[in-house]
Amino acid sequence: KPSAKPSAKPSAKPSANPSSSPSFKPSTMPSTSPSKKPSALPSSAPSSGPSVTPCFDCSEGRSNPCKPLEIPDTYFYPHCDITRYVQCSAFGQCFQNNCTAGLQWNATAVACVQIFF
Repeated sequence: KPSAKPSAKPSAKPSANPSSSPSFKPSTMPSTSPSKKPSALPSSAPSSGPSVTPCFDCSEGRSNPCKPLEIPDTYFYPHCDITRYVQCSAFGQCFQNNCTAGLQWNATAVACVQIFF
């Protein structure tokens, strides 16, 4: 049976019942483990801007990725119409292709994929 009076020497076992008041003052030192609550302030400055994937078509000038290749050894690019894609030949020719009905170009998969909402 626990006594009502605290002992002079702390025990090695934790108490079965927590005390109603904290036994220590909050530390000003950072903890080594992450907090479970989000902070009120952002942790860092925002990035330079949103990540925007450029789109292409086969028109001459900047929107033709094929001559020269926009990215070395890359022959497929997103078209400005998400149901299409641009394919480059090894000779710098540019082709605009359509995805099958109901599919959209996915640059990560390098394929036309079905988008589920």
